[in-house]
Amino acid sequence: MKKSSLPISICACFLIFALLRYPAAMLAASAESASLWFTRVLPSLFPFMAACGLLLRLGAAERLGSLLQPVMKPLFGLPGICAFPFFLGILSGYPMGAKITAMLYEKKLLTKEEARHVLVFSNNPGPLFLVGTVGAAFFHAPFWGYALLFSAFLGALATGILWRFGRKTASCSSARRYPSAVPVSPMDALSSSVSDSMTTILQIGGYMILFGALAEAAEQSGLFRLLSRLFSFLPVSSGFLQGICTGLLEMTNGAYLLSTAGDALPARLTAAAFLVSFGGLSILGQTFGVLSGIPFSKRDYCLAKLCNAAFSALFFHALFPLLQSRAESTVPAFSLLTGTVSSTLAHSVLPLLFFFCVLFWAFRRKQKQ
Repeated sequence: MKKSSLPISICACFLIFALLRYPAAMLAASAESASLWFTRVLPSLFPFMAACGLLLRLGAAERLGSLLQPVMKPLFGLPGICAFPFFLGILSGYPMGAKITAMLYEKKLLTKEEARHVLVFSNNPGPLFLVGTVGAAFFHAPFWGYALLFSAFLGALATGILWRFGRKTASCSSARRYPSAVPVSPMDALSSSVSDSMTTILQIGGYMILFGALAEAAEQSGLFRLLSRLFSFLPVSSGFLQGICTGLLEMTNGAYLLSTAGDALPARLTAAAFLVSFGGLSILGQTFGVLSGIPFSKRDYCLAKLCNAAFSALFFHALFPLLQSRAESTVPAFSLLTGTVSSTLAHSVLPLLFFFCVLFWAFRRKQKQ
């Protein structure tokens, strides 16, 4: 057995032990994860994924890329087509940015170095999760969901810019030429998009159930409580430490535990900003699953996500004094729709507004050339 596979083997043995030792709790956790996937992830992410795949197969990414080249090249040193996974990844959440990047690489619209670079900042938490779940349901204020979304967006921008100067990427010309695409009929493109999206969404469901069961195994066996005791010297509560430990494995449960901890609100929200930008091992597993076609370094990607999470937490902590007074007195008008299926568009107002402003600016600049 290779040394690199030893941690995975230990986790697998631990999971089997927990399934035999705590069958009722493990079954309930698996069923809850399956229900969450079927009622939340499948209805919201699958149509978005299929629509993005359809646009990509019909050539929308190349057209958008030529228009946004003046924006992406100065900021990230990347071709304009990289705006496609970046903005759609922000609007739809994990792991859509990684999935679109993999599709662009498979179609030879991105080089290996460009795909590795755009992965650094394109795979982010979505507005529906941050505003509807973390902000409204966990912290009882949709405003904090928007603040977390803004800090995650700033963290992604900062990470992408940092990687541009810190890592060597292939240069891109101002007039990028893409390989000529094989003509495809709209119905064939639709059929391929639905098939590919269903395969990916099933894989995501499998990861959710697996890591949901693993998190319950750690909870039932007292592993999280043990870790909390080991770090009890820190000036935070045991609930806060348990939320961090849980969130590093699965971010949703971690964010919930942070919301119920007795620590100061700035500390809990800053920690939540870190967890949702990192995603936890569950999101990492989903991301690695959809990136099987890209020869990238998992270690470098994890390092980039930690950097992204640190930036998001720093931005949130710095902005908190300015946001606290508004959070107590202001509720966004469109937050009234939180918790409903029709709220997906409302929760995406900020990134959509930014996207259309950038698109309008790029269009005007291209007209003047």
